[in-house]
Parts: sequence; C-alpha cells; structure tokens
Amino acid sequence: MVVDWLRRHSHVNWALADQVMVSGSNFLTGILLARYLGLEAFGVFTLAWMAVLFVNSIQFSLISSPMMSIGPKQAEDKQPAYYGAVLLQQLIFSMFSAALMLMGIAASARLFPEWGVEPLIWPLVAASLAFQVQDFIRRYFFTCGRSTVAFINDAVSYLGQIAVLAWLVFETTLTSAIALWTIAATSVLAIILGFSSFESLRVDRTIFRQTLQRHWVFSKWLTASALLQWASGNLFIVAAGSVLGAAAVGAMKAAQNIVGVTHILFQGLENIVPIQASRHFSSGGMASLTRYLRKVTIAAAIFVIPLLVLALVFPAFWLELVYGAEYAEYAFVLQWYAVIYVVMLIVMPLRIALRAQENTRPIFQAYLAMSIFSVVCALPAATYLGLHGVLAGILVTYMLLMTITWRSLLAASGRFEYRSPADLGR
Repeated sequence: MVVDWLRRHSHVNWALADQVMVSGSNFLTGILLARYLGLEAFGVFTLAWMAVLFVNSIQFSLISSPMMSIGPKQAEDKQPAYYGAVLLQQLIFSMFSAALMLMGIAASARLFPEWGVEPLIWPLVAASLAFQVQDFIRRYFFTCGRSTVAFINDAVSYLGQIAVLAWLVFETTLTSAIALWTIAATSVLAIILGFSSFESLRVDRTIFRQTLQRHWVFSKWLTASALLQWASGNLFIVAAGSVLGAAAVGAMKAAQNIVGVTHILFQGLENIVPIQASRHFSSGGMASLTRYLRKVTIAAAIFVIPLLVLALVFPAFWLELVYGAEYAEYAFVLQWYAVIYVVMLIVMPLRIALRAQENTRPIFQAYLAMSIFSVVCALPAATYLGLHGVLAGILVTYMLLMTITWRSLLAASGRFEYRSPADLGR
C-alpha cells in the first residue's frame, strides 16, 4: 500500500524529501543526546562517532562516489554485472573496516583514557558496520533512479532510530552505548529490507576486476582526500577534546547541529547533483556542466543563506531554545559555524564539478594543504586561543579547499574543450 501511494506521487522529489527526513532525524537525535547525556557525555559520544564518520567517508570515496558517477553511464544490459561487482566490493570493504575499527578504538581507549570510550568498543563497531552498509544501499537505489525505495529504506532506519531513542528517554536512562546499539539495530532492519528490494544482480570475475580498476582510477585521489579531509577537519576537534575537554567538543557539536539543518539541502544535493552533473559533462562538456552547477548553487544559496544569517544574528536564542540555558554561553560557537557553512556552500559545486570530470587530484591536493595546516596549527590554536582558535582553524581549512579547487577549475576552463571521462581518469 505504501509503495503504491509513493508511485502515484512519483513527481515528488523524493531525494530531497529523503534528506529532509534523514537530516531531521539526525537533528532530533542530536537534541536528545545533548539534552539527556549532558554536555560532557555528549562530547564523548561525539568523539566516538567521529570514528564511524571516518569509515563512512572512506566508504563513500572508495565505493559510493564512483558508483554514483559511473553507474548512470552503464548500458542497461551491463548494469546487473556492474552493480553486482560494486556490491561485492562493499561487502569486502565492510568486513575489513570492521576489523580495523575494532583495533583503532581499542588503541584510542589506551591513548586517551580520559575520553572513556572503552565501554563503547563493541556498540561502536556494530553501529559503524551497519551504518555504512545501509548508506551504500540507499545510494545504490538513488543511483538506479529508485528514489522511492531509498526513501522507504531510510524511513525504516532513521525514523525507527529516533522513535526508539525517544522511547528510551522516557523509559530508561539513556547512555551512549544504548544509543549506538539503537543505531545499529535500526540500520540492520533497513539493510534486510534493502537486500530484499535489490534487482537481479550477478557477479562476474572479469567485470569485478574491471570495475575495481576503474573505481580505483576514479577514487584513488578521492580516497586519499577523504583521509586528509578527516585529518584536516577533525584534528581541530581532537585538539579541542585533548586541551579543552569533552565538554568543548559537545558544545561544538551542539552548535554545528543547529546550522546542520542546511544538511537537508547539502546532502539531498549530494544524492542527485553528482549524477546529473556527470550526465551534463558526458553529453555537453564543461560548458553544460558549468551552467548546470551555477543554477544549482544559486538555488541552494536562496535556501541556505537566510538560515545562516538567523544563526549569526541570534545565536544564544537558538542554543537556549533547542538545548537549554547551559548552552547559551557558547553562542559564539554557533556564529563561527554560520560563517563556516557559507564557505561550505561555495565548495560544494566545485567538488562536484571535479568529480564529474573524474579529475579528483585537485581535491587531494586541497586536503593535503588542509591537513598540513591542521597538523601544524590545531594544538597551538586550542592551547593558546581556546575554542575561538579551534573554530578559526576549521574556517581556514575550508577556505584553503575553496581556493585550490576554484583555481583548478579556472585553469581547466581556460584550456578545456571536451575530453572523455576515461581520458580524464588517467
């Protein structure tokens, strides 16, 4: 019945509706955890969840991003073998990453015992494994044009997550471990539903090897960039946790969660724009790609900028309204994030343009510069300038990313007529 209703309303942009649901669920989850775990415990949860986001960023760069750009170019008769090869790649990666995460969290518990992450080892590994597989499934459905199926799958995972957490808040004492097990459980339910909705796929050894090679050409710089991106952005957060304490990290995450409402648009566009950008570039070259991304950016700015202005002008009001009076003293953190997200808005189409060209090396170069800056400046910034220094450092890293990717695209537009995606990947 639900599927029939969705089909009758297929004109709706389900990709954007899906992201409204996902971002809304994440927003509400953040509120629940911040309110009922407390500022310091919420900071510990945030530090632990960074490990999940790290694995997910590698998975996206290595598997999902190539799939979303290369998948739409496959002939219909070649799609079952291609997507079968990508699914096998995902399953292999999942097992490997779970083992690495187990070792990594154990090492973190020994290196930073004050964070108190040791009791979270197993729930964190389970949440990471289930979260990344469910994320792959949703992006597979979007790539195949089955956005209604992706919407249903995310509804099971994310609405189920927020419903269970809300129930737990009133029925028991909510802890970080319980929250992680909840995320893992609802993700597993969505995975089961997703696998039951897969179309006929097949695994061919030759196609798997060819797909692996093409994905590597596409993703080698993007994956390296993801490693550097995690280091560049999160080193400042780790420095804040080490020098200023977990409460500082909790305040940063709480403030980011408010401007994170704009993720409704950012992530919705990440589901559909790379696919459309790839098609524009494949059919019309750089000129068509530029026109398309210019329209997308203007439309996004109309939605995002007013929200960021409200956060910039009334930061204490929003923090107290959402989290309570104890968070109001961190109003300046929300103001910093409002400025940071303006730069993120500008960066989004620049990265998509480079990915559509299968030319991801400039992204790697940008993240290399960001990482070097973070390694040099994160600890001194936290030590001598406090939270202001940490947030200023994060802003500078995004400005470096914006500058380097912009210069790369300007250089390309000056000499670019048309090259095939295969040539650009070499």
